[in-house]
Amino acid sequence: MQMHLHLHLNGGSVAEWLACWTQAQTLSGNSLRQTVYTQRASVHQAEKLVAALLRVARVTAGVAESNVSLPPGL
Repeated sequence: MQMHLHLHLNGGSVAEWLACWTQAQTLSGNSLRQTVYTQRASVHQAEKLVAALLRVARVTAGVAESNVSLPPGL
């Protein structure tokens, strides 16, 4: 895109340069939105993984607790 902008600066009209610059900004904005969306999706996946691990830990702790034999009289 820089090559395209450079060409417009050297021989194109202000309107052509502005159109090219606007397009570059739109592409940059879309790229940023895509990055934010991807990051949010990654965080959501991480949250789901942590929740699943906590469920497994609770079940494991519950099974271990139920298998503990207490001495008589307690």
